[in-house]
Amino acid sequence: MDIDDLIDSVREMISDVAIEIDLDEELYPIVSVTNSSDYNSVIDSLYMLEDTQLAKHAFVARSNELSFGELYLYFYGVLNSIYMQQQAILVILRKMGISFDANELRQCKVFDIRNSFAAHGANRGGRGETEHSFILDRHALQIGKVSGYSANHDQGDVFHDVYVSDLLSEWDKVLSKHLGFIHSKVKYNVEYVI
Repeated sequence: MDIDDLIDSVREMISDVAIEIDLDEELYPIVSVTNSSDYNSVIDSLYMLEDTQLAKHAFVARSNELSFGELYLYFYGVLNSIYMQQQAILVILRKMGISFDANELRQCKVFDIRNSFAAHGANRGGRGETEHSFILDRHALQIGKVSGYSANHDQGDVFHDVYVSDLLSEWDKVLSKHLGFIHSKVKYNVEYVI
């Protein structure tokens, strides 16, 4: 299943049980939680995954005729959507008590790119590190690339040059794997716990 199908299937399994029960508390075991707060965090995170998938799809389908300003909006939007997905999947995995390697979710190249160009471009570093800045090549965005550099890094010039599609592909593989863990757990819970 692809990412959209996994999200839809998890939400459908939850909905199918929800229409058959009388008390909200009966839904908690489906997502391996014991209280309303945790249940709502899982459900809210699933909605966030759905919404951010829409942003990713819009980025992929974007026109090559966009102005530089529109390109920046798409670029910043897709990188922050992926960051939101990372945070949502971490919430779900933790709340559901699913074992996972957090580094795998944090070390995708897209997060370094996001931090360099879309989150901390003017003050990258900090927390004891020397601050440096990054500049993005707007012309590269026209062909779907993130290309840019820092000329004030303490280790000399630092360059990035990567296609956004490659960043999305790497992230989607990691996201899909972890959504598979969630899907399997919910399916097991529906079949054997409820």
